[in-house]
Amino acid sequence: MPKTSPDTVSPPFESPRFLGRAFSLSMAVGVIGMVMSLLMFYLTREKANDFLVPDLGQSVVADGWQIHVLLIKGLPYLVLFIGLLLTAGQVVYLRKAGERSGEIAKLAQSLRQANNDLNAKIVDEERMARALRESEQKYRAIFENAGIGICQISSTGEWLNVNHTAAHILGYANPQELLSDQPDLHKRLFVNSRQRQDFFSKLAESNPREYEVELYTRDHRAIWGNMSGHVVPESGGNKLYYECTIYDITERRRAENALIQAKEQADFANRSKSEFLANMSHELRTPLNAIIGFAEIIKDQLFGAVGQPQYVEYAQDIYDSGALLLSLINDILDMSKIEAGKRALAEAVLDIEHVIQSVFRLVVSRAKMGKLHLVVKVPKDLPHLRGEEKALKQVLTNILTNAIKFTPEGGNVTLSARMDEFNRMCIKVEDTGIGIAPEDIPVALAPFGQIESALSRKNQGTGLGLPLTKALVELHGGVLDLQSKLGAGTSITIIFPAERVVSRTAG
Repeated sequence: MPKTSPDTVSPPFESPRFLGRAFSLSMAVGVIGMVMSLLMFYLTREKANDFLVPDLGQSVVADGWQIHVLLIKGLPYLVLFIGLLLTAGQVVYLRKAGERSGEIAKLAQSLRQANNDLNAKIVDEERMARALRESEQKYRAIFENAGIGICQISSTGEWLNVNHTAAHILGYANPQELLSDQPDLHKRLFVNSRQRQDFFSKLAESNPREYEVELYTRDHRAIWGNMSGHVVPESGGNKLYYECTIYDITERRRAENALIQAKEQADFANRSKSEFLANMSHELRTPLNAIIGFAEIIKDQLFGAVGQPQYVEYAQDIYDSGALLLSLINDILDMSKIEAGKRALAEAVLDIEHVIQSVFRLVVSRAKMGKLHLVVKVPKDLPHLRGEEKALKQVLTNILTNAIKFTPEGGNVTLSARMDEFNRMCIKVEDTGIGIAPEDIPVALAPFGQIESALSRKNQGTGLGLPLTKALVELHGGVLDLQSKLGAGTSITIIFPAERVVSRTAG
């Protein structure tokens, strides 16, 4: 027997075979009725006067058969009527069966669609489950092989999960040993319990950040760890556990501590040096002033003729050397005070044009001796400046002296002043001297730094002029900008901040 698919199954009375049989039966009944009608017509033709019997209620006899005329006349029509009823019933039944068959077909289609959707959903769920398994495997691989320690800690302090790196940081052979020992739960992990409390309170406040804590390893060795993490909440919002990271920063902390100690020692040595130089400068200046004074008396022969010209020359040499040594001591003393933070400014509102002119008078003779052209360009309406007059004169004198010293004969030295677009006062000294190579500029600005050249050998110096000048400018909150090119001269610009500029009306 052939199998019937679920969408073709019909009730017995709705099957095509049953409907065909019913139609054949109705047709057979109609044909039989017609045949009986013709047979009765033939049998009663003579006796019933061709069925034209006036009284339908009469009977006729044919070959010994008594046949009622009404039966003879009506039987064929009765049979035809029954056939028509069967046919009409069959048509109605077929129509309803067709409608029901259509509904069944729609239901079957819906079932097929639902089945297809269910199969697709099953495929999707299988795909999602496979992707979830792969993701879990990847997460597990990352968790186990990460170069940083990862752990999950309950709110009670119990470590729920930990990777190999975290276990090794804390001195355990594997995660199982650490989870069995539970050092945090037994308060054997954090060196300082306050650090633990602060760390987890920050996590509970949803304020994750890196936190450096001191921890005990399994063998009770103290190490420094950098910990950070976040709270993993439950669906209801209550915290489920903490997920944290940890890595060992013990070596870094040791290096930082060593650097701090080295810096403290260097600062102490620098302060000691500055104090020593300051004390020695004071001690040296007292006898040096006497040497300079007596040398000046002898060279000028204030108390009468010396008698020997050589003594006068020697007294001049003593005086010049003493003056140079005193200048060196003063520079060292000023530099030491600035480095020690003990150099205070005696500030006043200054007419910068007057300051520049006084410095110009000090260096003009030296410029003439070097056969140089010294030019000063200062606007008449230049504002005043709030600062220390002695320091500013020292700054300008050092810069101009260097420019004259390192500029060959016939060269130019120009001093100018102006206000820039930010209302800052700029004082600039330019020369056409030997210049400085760009890589030598840091050397020139370093204390006791000197650049070797023919002119530097001819004009010996201490190497404190530019560093002291830079320090005094910065003490005023200004900036010293040195631009130079070897063989093309040097340009030094001093920039004083706008808050030190005072208008002439206000001054």
